[in-house]
Amino acid sequence: MKKSTTIAIIAGAAAAAIPTTLLIKKYITNKQRLKTNVPGQSESPRDENVPNLTLLKKQPEVKAVQPETFIKDLQTEIKPVVAPGKEKLSYPGLIAPNGRSLYNFKDENNLIFCEETQLGKRLIQLENSINIRDVGGYTGMDGRKIKWRKVIRSEELAHLSDKDVDYFAALRLKHVFDFRNQSKSERQVDRLPKTAQYHLLPIFSGSDITVKHLDFTQPGSVDEFMRHIYKAQTEDRAQCFAEVLKYLTEPSEYPILYHCTNGKDRTGFMTYLILSILGVKEDVIMSDYTLTNLTFDESYNLLGNIMSEELGIENYHLWEFYGVKPEWLKISMDYVNTNFGNVETYLMEKTDLREKDFKKIRDNLLAK
Repeated sequence: MKKSTTIAIIAGAAAAAIPTTLLIKKYITNKQRLKTNVPGQSESPRDENVPNLTLLKKQPEVKAVQPETFIKDLQTEIKPVVAPGKEKLSYPGLIAPNGRSLYNFKDENNLIFCEETQLGKRLIQLENSINIRDVGGYTGMDGRKIKWRKVIRSEELAHLSDKDVDYFAALRLKHVFDFRNQSKSERQVDRLPKTAQYHLLPIFSGSDITVKHLDFTQPGSVDEFMRHIYKAQTEDRAQCFAEVLKYLTEPSEYPILYHCTNGKDRTGFMTYLILSILGVKEDVIMSDYTLTNLTFDESYNLLGNIMSEELGIENYHLWEFYGVKPEWLKISMDYVNTNFGNVETYLMEKTDLREKDFKKIRDNLLAK
């Protein structure tokens, strides 16, 4: 079925859970196999009960370290929750029913772990969540570590259970920033604890970010759409993202959470800005960005049904909406580095933020 359409960012959110302990156990049991893929890597004994995922000690750069066999094992053991009444769709060999090859979001180029990944602390697994992560634990400026449970990135929160809301209440969450359009935020209202103040910061409106008459049944159409999104939000929406950064200058305003619909694109760019200000290396930022692909199966089987029905085409045509490609975030990185040299200069020229604001953010988020 062929259908041309004009769309904004349309996707829903539904409940799913990835068992973190299973991920950690699998990661540890595969360490010996992984080690053979890092030339010259030696490993010293450590407590196997501590899930710190340290694989790249003394390596100057972050590299993809998981082999194909590890990814296949993860996909086998992590069973996605499927929406009631919906059959789980899977395509052996990543071949769609029409014979098209499907993009592998879980190979070593698209799911990148590093020594600071620390899934046990980073993934916030609630009853009804898909993609909620802490941005803490990474090494920033002057070798200082980012504090945990201060800044959280997320998918939309409309589907949270009462216990999930209680989790954020216990955390005493102060602010939630919603990057979705107003119409979407009203249809899928965030469930928040009483401690949290809600802020709607729509990065795009329905008329701002569209690709007219784009036929999503054609190969490459989703990729083209996503590249358009990253270009637009980087070049034209800096001030919206700066509004979140202003709250990070005040030590009394933490913890904060920001989200879009799936917690990957607008949220991914926001995370890039924060981690860059804190001095995290770009290869580590890219690693963090790709962790969204851990949740690809859940997103495809749950969110995909909604989007497929809205557009009236088979879900496999929309496959690439449910993961992230490193080259998408690289569009933003290249624009910033080429035109401004670094994120701080980019923000000072595009927004009303100044160097004193960046210093306050570092003081608040980097451990002494």
